[in-house]
Amino acid sequence: MDYEQIKFEQDEYGVATITLNRPQRLNAIGTRLGFELVDILERVEADEAAKVVVFTGAGRAFCSGADQSGQADPDAEELTERYGYRRTKMRPFGQWGVLFEMLGHYQKPVIAAVNGIAAGGGLSLALASDIRIASTTSSFIAVFVRRALVPDTGTSFLLPQLIGPGRASEMMMSGRSVSAEEANEWGLVNRLVEPDSLMPEALKLAREIASGPSLTIELTKRLITGVTREGFDIQLQREGWGQSIASSSEDVLEGGQSFREKRKPTWKGR
Repeated sequence: MDYEQIKFEQDEYGVATITLNRPQRLNAIGTRLGFELVDILERVEADEAAKVVVFTGAGRAFCSGADQSGQADPDAEELTERYGYRRTKMRPFGQWGVLFEMLGHYQKPVIAAVNGIAAGGGLSLALASDIRIASTTSSFIAVFVRRALVPDTGTSFLLPQLIGPGRASEMMMSGRSVSAEEANEWGLVNRLVEPDSLMPEALKLAREIASGPSLTIELTKRLITGVTREGFDIQLQREGWGQSIASSSEDVLEGGQSFREKRKPTWKGR
């Protein structure tokens, strides 16, 4: 697959860096970017020379979540037919389900270098990583409720595990932006660094992990995630159930329209 919306580099240490590269859209994930992420993750997982994955974003955002611009990828239908029609039909949330189910079962260590806003599915991408290193300019938003949607792509499962049900409820029910400092205090991220130090710090840690015994590290990850993996899969199904109901509401139409019109939504509760 030819990559248009990601940058990919793999160094001599076995660190595979995947950069979401739609800075003009704050790295929002549309059809093409979603399939490119699935494709590159499959390639990296099959590559014995690749030891650790690092995610980051181009420009001032890590990932703002699903593309809400209303402008579909011109080749979305062709991409879906070529790369994922059957798989997307068999998963909750279609293409998103394929991506996040893959991350939930990914064998290699994943580090998120969060350089800016991580909202919605972008928050989910950070949560699905094993380690999160964040810039002091980053922020974290469970934005779903602002669109009259329930948290999905594993957020309702992973976020309470990291910061506890009370703080997770606050984030998911209010949809407010959580600053880098607050995220660090809550344990949402492993560490905070200045913007210029983000990638050097992330790559330093990734190379340290990559230099270790890869089989042992992958087994260690399986021990850590194995306890929760079954629950994660079940919760993806539950999120799909909740989202199917929320997506048919009048409020979800208002959520999308108010976002595009840059105004405060008027909720009807139905």
